[in-house]
This record gives sequence, C-alpha cells and structure tokens, in this order.
Amino acid sequence: MARRQVAASVLPDGPEMATGGSRVIAPSSDSDGTSPQPPRRPTGRTDSPAVAGLIALLAALGFALARWQTWANGTIGRFILVGRHFAIPAQLPPGVPVAPTYGYDGQFFYRLALNPLNLSKTAYGITMDRPYRYMRIGYPALTWLLSFGQHFLVPAMLVAVNIAAIGAIGYLGGAFAQDGGRHALAGLLLPGYFGLITSLSRDTAEPLAAALLLAGLLAVRSRRPVLAALLLAYGALTRETVMVAVAAIAIMRVIGVLRRGQRPGRDDLAWAIPTGVFVVWEVVVKAATGSIPLLADGGRNAGTPLIAPLQAFKSNLSHINTHQFDQYDVWFLEIAILALFALAALASLRSTSAPVHERLAFVLYLVEICVVTPSTWNSLDADLRSFIEVYLLAVIILLGTPRRSLGARLLPTLAALTLPALIVVTQRRLTIS
Repeated sequence: MARRQVAASVLPDGPEMATGGSRVIAPSSDSDGTSPQPPRRPTGRTDSPAVAGLIALLAALGFALARWQTWANGTIGRFILVGRHFAIPAQLPPGVPVAPTYGYDGQFFYRLALNPLNLSKTAYGITMDRPYRYMRIGYPALTWLLSFGQHFLVPAMLVAVNIAAIGAIGYLGGAFAQDGGRHALAGLLLPGYFGLITSLSRDTAEPLAAALLLAGLLAVRSRRPVLAALLLAYGALTRETVMVAVAAIAIMRVIGVLRRGQRPGRDDLAWAIPTGVFVVWEVVVKAATGSIPLLADGGRNAGTPLIAPLQAFKSNLSHINTHQFDQYDVWFLEIAILALFALAALASLRSTSAPVHERLAFVLYLVEICVVTPSTWNSLDADLRSFIEVYLLAVIILLGTPRRSLGARLLPTLAALTLPALIVVTQRRLTIS
C-alpha cells in the first residue's frame, strides 16, 4: 500500500507529513504538474503480481525445457555456446560441448560461474576476450553460490537463475501495473521483451540485471533506500548499464539539494552505495587484471552519437529480401517495435505518474543506445537484448499514464505488436542457434 501511495518521485519530490509520530506520505504532484494515480482495488484473483510472476515463470520454464529437448538435444551445456576460438577443449569441465565457432557471451559467464574469485585471463579451459567481462560478476557469482561450487551443476543453474529472474520480472511488472492503476496482468509486458528469449537461450545476464533494476526502482518508490541500494548495487555488478538508472537517481537528489534546500539523508543511499560498490569492484578488477574494465573497453562499446544506428539501418536495409522473411526482416521488426514503445513513452513523459527519476533514466537509456558501437546495432542474432532497459522504462512510463491519455490508448496496440516478434524469436531459438 505504501508503494501505491508514492507515484510522484521521492527523489526529491513527494513531501512527507508527520502525524502523531507516524509518517504519512502526503499526496503530491510532480514538478510538471502530474498527479499520482489513485490506489485501485484488485478486481479478482488474477489481479495479483504473484499471478503475473507465475505466468512469466511458467512461460520461461516451458521455453527452456523445449529448447533443451529440441535444439540442445537434451544437453543443457549447449545453452552456454562455448566456441572453439576461446576454448581449450581438453581443459573444460566434463559435459560441456564446444561449437566450431566463436561461441557467445554465455561462455564467459560460465567461465566466471565456475569460480568467480578466479580473475585470470585463462582458466578452466576458457580464455576471456575483453576486460569488461569481469565487471559483470553478479550473474556468475549467484550461479556459483546456488551451485555450491559444484562444476557439474553450473550449466543447469545458469538457466535456472534466468528462469527465476524472468518470473521475478513478471511479478515486478504486476506491481508496476497496479501502481499505475491497471490490472496486474498488464505488467506481463515487462517480461514480454523478445531479447529476454535470446538471453535465456544463451545464458547471458540481462534477465537478472533487469529484475534487480526493476526491484530497485520499486524499492525507491516505496521509500526503502537501503533495500534499493542493495538491489541496485548488485544490479550494477550484474550489468553495468544499471548505473544509468543510479545516475538518474543521483541527478534528481542533487537537484533537490540545490533547488529545494534538501539535506543529504537516507534517500541518498539508493545511489551512493551502488556507486561505491561499482567503483570498488572496478578497483578490484584493476588489481587482478591490470586494467580498469570500464575504461579499457570504452572505445569498443561507445562511438559517435547516432552513427551506429544509421549505419546499421543502411546496411541491413540493403540486405532485405522481399521473397523471404529472414534475419534482416526480424531485425527491422524488432527495431520498429522498440521505436514505437520509445516514441509512445516520450509522448507520455508529462502525463505519466512514473517518478521523475524513472523518466530521466528512460531518456538517459535512449541516449546510451544511440552512442553504442555499430557491432551492437548490427548484431542480427541478439534480438536487441542489449537495449532492454529502454523497453522496460518505456513500459513503466506507459503503465503510469491516465486511462484516457494517448499512452494508455496506445498500450494495447503496442502489446499486440510484440506478439509476432515473440513468436518468430521463439521459433528461431528452438530450431537454430
């Protein structure tokens, strides 16, 4: 209930009133004049975040089992996609097949999950390709913990963690939907991102990072800064892009201090602790590897603004086949869906009840994807998994729009448009690598 009472940004908006020794959140409006959505009573048994979470969990589990029995031929280790270029087959743990290719990102998460404290360049038969791999220690560390350090359990546990994370995204989506005055099942849009299918198929960190990001933002809404700090800190160790949302929270706090004369307090833990943890881990990796991952790979992961998407659009457009629906068509379909969600969210920035720091985070994530290198945009088999934060924040903004607003009217149509992409990506992941 406390979560539903705080729709305006608590960083720095959302004044409090003291009444009889207890703290009451005063109804407030954001700086742009938007008002929080009134609390809405559940309309039935299915109007529950737990139901949304269960549906997402069962969908992820069903897909993983289907891929395991079809594409993977009953070998869970195939999800990792270890490639011969980075592997020494004789030194790999038993039961891990090696593909005659470069493999995929999952092989590096697997390598760290065998022992997250071993930051050597080569260990357990796998050589790390880039220093930034060590930044993303959260997913392999949790897998190692749940595997009790047993190497034979790691391949299955990598998949299990992602299944659980997608279920958690469904639950959190239900909570965000109810915060916006909608049925909890509307929150299934959050785990309905096509990039999550590829992440689940290939043991990458996006599902866990997304779950931690969403849980952290929800904790901020609930004025639980310590919990938010812990969730966002672990999220930043899982995927460094979580720090974009942390930066948005920090910016709003600084504005609150400078413009409103607010004093630093417990709310600042939500950004200060994740920042400190992230910096400390960078220092640890620097001591172990000799380079700071964020700086060492900055040139490979960022480029001139807007050049990468324009180049990717031009290149992929030249390969369009009008007689066959292939990977280029899938890429354009996914780009179109993501762009429509982003445009709808931009048009709803003033009408949404989403906190100001979430709106700012959405804009910052848009800026981020516009400066990444062409290799990220040109990837035809990643299903835009690296752009998941733009989608998640866009959906959160749209879930917070008033029912008669443009964003609310567009939401059902946008949800329907995601179905073809989900179907196509699911089919491809069950049949091809």
